[in-house]
Amino acid sequence: MNWVTLEEAKHHLRYDDDANDNTLALYIAAADGAINRYINTEVPESGTGDIKVAALMLIGYFDDNRNADKDTPINGNYLPQPVVSLLYPYRQPVIT
Repeated sequence: MNWVTLEEAKHHLRYDDDANDNTLALYIAAADGAINRYINTEVPESGTGDIKVAALMLIGYFDDNRNADKDTPINGNYLPQPVVSLLYPYRQPVIT
């Protein structure tokens, strides 16, 4: 599922032109994929706002950290903690 549009991402990041559209489209696709892999329950209509905010935060994270280096914030997980906090209600524990 696609959680945000290009226009929503541009508004969130305060981009006024189209110069970054291609890169933002990649970030949107990556955020959608990561979120869709993390969520493993049905999302009620009331939960879509949380997920939209999580997607915008993740896109912003990708935009701020375009090149991963030693100073890139990590938390031992592949998603930033604020994003995980928003998505947590839509994930059931998985035992492997």
